[in-house]
Amino acid sequence: MLGKKKSALVEAKERYEMGIVKLNETQEIVSKLEEDLKISSVEVEKIKIEADAQATIVGAEKEKVDAQAAIANVESEKCAVIATTVDAKMKSVQHDLDQALPLVAKAEAALAGLKVKDFQTLKALNNPPGDVAKTFTCVLHLMAGINPDV
Repeated sequence: MLGKKKSALVEAKERYEMGIVKLNETQEIVSKLEEDLKISSVEVEKIKIEADAQATIVGAEKEKVDAQAAIANVESEKCAVIATTVDAKMKSVQHDLDQALPLVAKAEAALAGLKVKDFQTLKALNNPPGDVAKTFTCVLHLMAGINPDV
């Protein structure tokens, strides 16, 4: 029985010594981890400060971008109104042109029938009516598009 007690005590002593060794090793590891944590926390704090500064800059830039986007939206709306107006005017002008082209063709056909003698007769008038002057102006404009000598 003494031998059993002795071996139990020796075994308990070895476990106790092993436990102390493990506790000491764990304490060293914990102290190293605490030192690393202190260093890391300082680095993290620096990075956090830099991130906050960047966030402030990004926020200011975002406000500028939002302001510019609002201006661009207003300009876009103005451009849409202008485009609508231009389309309406373009349709109106095309309609007027479509109506004027047959009249121009008739006027050109009438010009083809004019002879030099007709112009000489009108030129011989001392005081021609105002409509004759307008007619000559119209003839010059029409002839300018047809005859390069005019």
